[in-house]
Amino acid sequence: MVLDPQQSRITKRQNDRKFLSIIPGLVVLATAPLILPFLFQRSPPKPLRTSFLSGAMYIDELMTCDNPERIQQVLRMKLDVFQFLCSELKSKGGLVDSKFVSVEEQVAMFLFTIARASSNRDVQERFQHSGETVSRHFHAVLEAIDRLIPYYIKLPDPQTIPTAITSNPKFYNFFNNCIGALDGTHVAAKVPEEEAAAFRNRKGYLSQNVLACCDLDNLLFTYVLAGTEGSAHDGAVLGSAFDKGFKVPVGKYYLADAGYGLAPWLLTPYRGVRYHLREWDKSNSRYVHYQVSY
Repeated sequence: MVLDPQQSRITKRQNDRKFLSIIPGLVVLATAPLILPFLFQRSPPKPLRTSFLSGAMYIDELMTCDNPERIQQVLRMKLDVFQFLCSELKSKGGLVDSKFVSVEEQVAMFLFTIARASSNRDVQERFQHSGETVSRHFHAVLEAIDRLIPYYIKLPDPQTIPTAITSNPKFYNFFNNCIGALDGTHVAAKVPEEEAAAFRNRKGYLSQNVLACCDLDNLLFTYVLAGTEGSAHDGAVLGSAFDKGFKVPVGKYYLADAGYGLAPWLLTPYRGVRYHLREWDKSNSRYVHYQVSY
């Protein structure tokens, strides 16, 4: 069958018109996902943190205030302690100024969060930074503090008898092998809903059971174990500490309350005996009087 050349040209022209009519539709379909959000947006985005008092200005105002109690009320830390902490985080913790946020402001945002239980949005509004900036610097300070732990939290020297014992004849020769005291404390925690049951303590709120040891001379922390579920018993937390590297030298022991069991490394009160601080004070007075009379 032989096609008419003129008819072929007409058919080709019609096919070309059909193809050209489809092109605009294809273009609309391809660009719709990019255009529609702008068409239905109510208004262009506007700056949110626009306070004249920036975070840098605010922390500078706190540090230069004539009344030293102001920074302590805001950050729960005295000015000289705050400055020392910033210095240590720089020299030993590796914390550095960012392009727009100084170390002092980073530490202030961290303390503002943990000391006042503030949310990320509270810190955003107070220091005039985005949520991402607040979160990033919070974790930077937390990591720097973690690097300070080996410098400040050390197990006591087992060969040294604490001065608190050697200087008191009521203790000396009786508690020479005591190297400190330990106890557990509950710190409020926020955990995923599926883990909430394990972290709910006997008082009904979510917490982590933190084990802490301190020396007898200055009451400085010598060991801290955090992160255990609030429902865990104090004895179980201590057992977990031994599993994670906590050690008590042979022949030495810590003082603890009745929440722990008596053990070679732990001296606890007598079971069933009620101790009264008033009686302890009277006993101490009588002892001092006896020493002076003698």
